[in-house]
Amino acid sequence: MADPILLVEDDPVYREMVLEALVDLDFSVVAADSGQQAADALAGHEFAVALVDIRLPDVNGLAVLDLIQARQPHCPVLLMTGQATVEAAVDAMRKGACDYLAKPFRMDLLLLKLKRIFYLRDIENENRRLKEGGAPDGMVASSLRMRRFLATLETVAATSATVLLQGESGTGKELAGDLIHALSPRREGPLVKVNCGAIPESLLESELFGYEKGAFTGAERTRSGFLEQARGGTLFLDEIGEIPHAMQVKLLRALQEQRFRRLGGETEVATDFRLVAATNRDMEELRDSGAIREDFFYRLNVIPLVLPPLRQRREDIPLLIDHFIRRFAARHGRPPIRLAAETMDQMQHHPFPGNVRELENLIERLQVLLPGEEIQPRHLPAEFRRNAEPTSEVFQCFRTDLPLREALRNFELRFIERVLQEEGGNRTSAARRMGISRKNLWEKLSS
Repeated sequence: MADPILLVEDDPVYREMVLEALVDLDFSVVAADSGQQAADALAGHEFAVALVDIRLPDVNGLAVLDLIQARQPHCPVLLMTGQATVEAAVDAMRKGACDYLAKPFRMDLLLLKLKRIFYLRDIENENRRLKEGGAPDGMVASSLRMRRFLATLETVAATSATVLLQGESGTGKELAGDLIHALSPRREGPLVKVNCGAIPESLLESELFGYEKGAFTGAERTRSGFLEQARGGTLFLDEIGEIPHAMQVKLLRALQEQRFRRLGGETEVATDFRLVAATNRDMEELRDSGAIREDFFYRLNVIPLVLPPLRQRREDIPLLIDHFIRRFAARHGRPPIRLAAETMDQMQHHPFPGNVRELENLIERLQVLLPGEEIQPRHLPAEFRRNAEPTSEVFQCFRTDLPLREALRNFELRFIERVLQEEGGNRTSAARRMGISRKNLWEKLSS
């Protein structure tokens, strides 16, 4: 650890005991036995965390808490006290202490609380990096929709719950999986990524579960599968909706019990992984159609997160463009391009069916072909030409010889078809966008 721990304790026995425990774990510690010594230490050091006894000979420990918050506001404070009352704990937390320990306490409890403090500090640092524009590609966000998604993702990442990421191709599901792993307690473990749709069905079982020597022709040695390789970390299964029924049953059991058999094996292998699954398909529709088993669906759908398509987070387009320009200019060693105002306007109105990936590819192409130039609308692909119709042309498609109810029905169907098209055929997202239920949408399309 770069910064030391500040220990403020007037009891010499307790101070020496805590000091020795921390030093044994290779922590650097600055010890003080009074409020004045604590103030002197704060003037000369930056601290990673402060352990402060509430009762000190010259001042109350809460005054030291106030001093730390004034001088080093990012330093978390863990208060120690022999007054094991709920009132003291509540008062300390209300004043800004991050946690509270009642004397006498075990050293392993102190170390557990310190570990939690350092973990939360790492998350705060990661959040600060995200806000400063250091997020993974596609996770750059200023829109309310995307900021809410990231806030939920960060909350979920701190747990071990199964996450189901849904969204159209190119929205950044794999990047979201990377971020969940990076912010999780398992971030020191492996992140194993599997594209289920890219593995032939005949090989899927052996790839996921591994196999024993002699399990099939060519199996000359025992090989661990992805479930085993992800032990202690995160297993990211992309295109989870492509897994066949028979494999769903086996994977369901492995998820529930964290145990499985390798192909050709007789003994069970224990594992421990956190599952993050992803799909660009509507899992509820797959369940309703029978393509996905209901029990498998509910096992995956513990924490469902939906990445919004780029057309629903248009405020992020300028940020993403700037992010990609800087990245590709540095990568290719060329001066960055600039976008004319009209060009930016056209890009913000483009539907981007390929989402962030489409935008990323376009910016790289422009950066390579036109380094240092101002990008005009003529430089954009033909599909970026706006085809907004004049109002008179819009109404040319409506017949005026129909009853009002039938005309409104025709308009409703065209509206639904347009929304479905923009949502990539995802009925759940379309229904949510139109403010109706999936059942209601199905009825409108069937009538």
